[in-house]
Amino acid sequence: MSAHEPLFKAGGIFELIEITLVGAAMFDRGVGRWLVFGCLGLLAACGIPRPPDSALIPAPDGLIEPVCVTPPAQHPLIGSWYVVRKQAGVAGEIQTLLTLSADGKLRQQTRVKQGRNIRSELRETGCWDAPTGKLVARVSRSNGELVDYRDPVYTNTYIIERNDSTRLTYREDRPNSRPEVAQKVPASFRLL
Repeated sequence: MSAHEPLFKAGGIFELIEITLVGAAMFDRGVGRWLVFGCLGLLAACGIPRPPDSALIPAPDGLIEPVCVTPPAQHPLIGSWYVVRKQAGVAGEIQTLLTLSADGKLRQQTRVKQGRNIRSELRETGCWDAPTGKLVARVSRSNGELVDYRDPVYTNTYIIERNDSTRLTYREDRPNSRPEVAQKVPASFRLL
């Protein structure tokens, strides 16, 4: 798959073009950053949950769930990735569990945890793609609700700096972003 092919196709009528989003723009609009590697922030880098009082960008009437494009077999990003990080201005730690499936679907759970208390949690699903050296994550459902996934706020792009069987080092595709490290975990792993 080339970097110019769409990440999703909806009903064969509609194709999305790849959009790169700066994480700060997502935060300004009130949506959690992605971990998908954002998974791990997305893979760590991604994971500030949306404040409970912020609104989703709802899906327009008639918008259907996208069909994800299957990545190449045995792609090294396939699996579950876990990131724990701290962020200035956030009390507690940000935990992200990103699952990238072989069928091109992604599932991300991000929570802010302070001690034993979970202060907020965000569960998102969508599609992922990995053009050469990058991870692109697109959310189509946030906490179970279909969102207008065509809006760039629901797309995050990460540069993959290193990926092996146990660790993923990535950073947001924007100037001066910091690398994050995600650990590969078993498929049965759950946030506690």
